[in-house]
Amino acid sequence: MLSRFVLLATTLSLTAACHRPALPPNLAPGHVLVYRTDDGWEMDLRRYPNDGPPVMLVHGMGANHYNWDYRDDVSFAYYLHQQGWDVWVPVLRGDLGARPPEGVAEHDYTFDDHAIYDLPAATKAVLAATGHDRLFWVGHSMGGMLLYTSLSLLPDRIAAGVSIGAPASFEEQRGIHRLARAGGWLVPRRGQLHNHAFYRMASVLGIHNPMYTVLANKENLDWPTTRGLARTALEDMSRPTVRQVHTWLRQGELTDVSGEPWVRPLGEDVPVLVLTGSADRVALPNNVEAACAVYADCEFRLLGTETGLSTDYGHIDTVVGLSAREEVYPIIHQFLASHLPDGVSLADPDDDGWSPVVEVEAWPEGASPPPKVRAADSFAR
Repeated sequence: MLSRFVLLATTLSLTAACHRPALPPNLAPGHVLVYRTDDGWEMDLRRYPNDGPPVMLVHGMGANHYNWDYRDDVSFAYYLHQQGWDVWVPVLRGDLGARPPEGVAEHDYTFDDHAIYDLPAATKAVLAATGHDRLFWVGHSMGGMLLYTSLSLLPDRIAAGVSIGAPASFEEQRGIHRLARAGGWLVPRRGQLHNHAFYRMASVLGIHNPMYTVLANKENLDWPTTRGLARTALEDMSRPTVRQVHTWLRQGELTDVSGEPWVRPLGEDVPVLVLTGSADRVALPNNVEAACAVYADCEFRLLGTETGLSTDYGHIDTVVGLSAREEVYPIIHQFLASHLPDGVSLADPDDDGWSPVVEVEAWPEGASPPPKVRAADSFAR
């Protein structure tokens, strides 16, 4: 009898969690530019324009631009826009809306292709559009790892950078890393890893999905927003990239496909702030802090109660968590602002009546998410 009661209670709690309505995105950029890589891909740059210096926000692996600009209350892009920054969010190859050259498969790419082609091209496009010599950079997870690669490839184009939950080493590993390493041989060489299919299969578990425990401090997530993000912010991952991650885990180092380390000393020092959650199970604090053993002008900060914050942050809630806007966003903004060039300041956004916040209706239950932005002329300021 007791077991039946427990089963019924569990079922009701799961059903209630699954039927809390998902919140849709409510932000739209001022306009979208197209950038082209040297190997022929065309992708979008979503801009939240202002008169301040340009800052580029680079998303994590298996995610897309909604990592940064989903809803106004969990959007670092919107927050920085409000502080006067000229905010740019690049679409990367593999994201919905990225256009490969004819004859190239959409998911035939590695992490190195982001590093060597996508981000140099996006950086060049942002600087050409703004007339600035350097930009500021904030990257979450893989986006922070791509900051490290760009510090190696184009340090003279970066004024200062922030990495959030981005490992510079894989020496320390725990259960999730050992499991991924052991299962790496199962990943084929080509094609894609279907994150969307995994989400659909696991969605019945709602917030009880064990992956949320791995990816975040669940107490720091707003569930309707999290459900919306899971429906729209995920991207399928290329299997060549997944196999490259397996190599990092096996060797304990962030390297390119030839085995050369990506994190290496700079000829020209660039200020870097390295952040990670104290409860991050994906990017372990020691592996993230390893960046500061390489970069001369580097500051490491743990995001958790032991450093005076209200909660112990996990991996994704450093960017989209309930407390992130009040606690994490200001840390990053203050660091970036402290490295503004002489004579450059942040002004209040123009009061011209334009706002990136748009009116949206709630998704009806069972409905598919709205289509993502595909055309470069979808928005105009």
